[in-house]
Amino acid sequence: METHALGHRRLSRELNDLLTGLNGEDTTLGAIVDAIGERGFGLLLMVLALPAALPIPAPGYATPFGILMAGLGVQMILGRSHPKLPQAARRRSLSYKNFRRVVRGAGLPLKVAEFLIRPRLGRLARARSVHRVVGAIVVLMACFMMLPIPLTNTAPSFVIFLLAASLLEEDGLLLLAGALAAPIAAGIAILALYFAWTHGLEALEGGVRGLLERIF
Repeated sequence: METHALGHRRLSRELNDLLTGLNGEDTTLGAIVDAIGERGFGLLLMVLALPAALPIPAPGYATPFGILMAGLGVQMILGRSHPKLPQAARRRSLSYKNFRRVVRGAGLPLKVAEFLIRPRLGRLARARSVHRVVGAIVVLMACFMMLPIPLTNTAPSFVIFLLAASLLEEDGLLLLAGALAAPIAAGIAILALYFAWTHGLEALEGGVRGLLERIF
C-alpha cells in the first residue's frame, strides 16, 4: 500500500519539480530535456502531450509539439533509450506562465492517472520490443495531433499522456490500456476528418462549440 501511495504522488511531483526548477523564468525545450535527464521518453512525452490533452486553451502547441512527439516516437522505434532533440527544437522557447498554467491545469488528468497507475507488469513496460510498439502508436497519434481540425488533438494527445505515464511508472497494465485506447482516439479523429471533408470545417467547429456549450 505504501508503494502504491508513492506512485500516486510521483507524476505530480515530477511536473512540479520541473516547474520549481524554472524559478519563475522562461526556458527552452532543450533545458527541459536536460532537466529530465535519465528519466527517458516517459516524462518528456508527458510534458509535450499535456497542453493538447487538457481542456484548456493552448493555441499553437498541438502542431509543433506533435512534430516533436512524432520524432520521439521514431527514436523509440529505432531502439534509442533516451530522447534526443535537434538544435532547432532545443532552442524553442517555453513561457513559464504557460507551463505553469498547464501544470496547474493538469490536476484532473493527473488524478485519474495517479488513481489508476501503479508498478505492474514491469517487465512488459521495460521491454524494448514494447517500446517500439509504443513508439509507433506515438507517431500515429502525433500525426493526428498535427491536423488543425477540432477533435483530432485532445484524444490522441491523452493517449500519448497515458502511454508516457505508464512508461514513467513502469505500469505495463495501463500501458496495454493506453494501446487499446489508441484505435478509439484514431476513430474519433478519422470521423472528425470525414465530417470536415463532407460538411466543411466551419460546420464541424460549430458542432463542437454547441456540444461544449451543452456539456458546460
